[in-house]
Amino acid sequence: MPSPSPWTPPFCTILSADTDNLAYRACSLCERALPDLGGPCSLCSRRNPSLPPTKLLYRLLLSIATSDQVLVVVAFDRAARALLGCPVSDFLHFCSARDGAARTAGQLLEGEMCRLTLKASKKGNAEHLRVVSVEPLRTGFRPVIHSLREIYGDGESCVNFDQAF
Repeated sequence: MPSPSPWTPPFCTILSADTDNLAYRACSLCERALPDLGGPCSLCSRRNPSLPPTKLLYRLLLSIATSDQVLVVVAFDRAARALLGCPVSDFLHFCSARDGAARTAGQLLEGEMCRLTLKASKKGNAEHLRVVSVEPLRTGFRPVIHSLREIYGDGESCVNFDQAF
């Protein structure tokens, strides 16, 4: 069954971002979601036993407003990184060391205007549309981690990510 074509509204406004539960464990090879307390991917670990068992990826729920509707969408790793500015493990490390940083990150995203490309899941069974790409519309947009560093006064976390691009 072919997946539906992407939908790109002219602009969206982020109304809220759920930063309480924004990561999930995934297989380091196939990126299949894994249970929080489970072991490695049963499919990939049989083929490659030396494989690092898991990695963390973003799953960021956003409430957005388009010109004619309000809906909840999910931004997975690539799209969420465009907004937050670093890998999820670095973001979680930064926030765990600074009380309220995750909540502040959600507040920083509120009101941000973006062009989002949205798409239904390939299997068609997901509750929310997926964010395929993010294009911030504000001139001078900087990922959230930059503002968090200014607010909390620490530039150490995520520095390597900035240098990689």
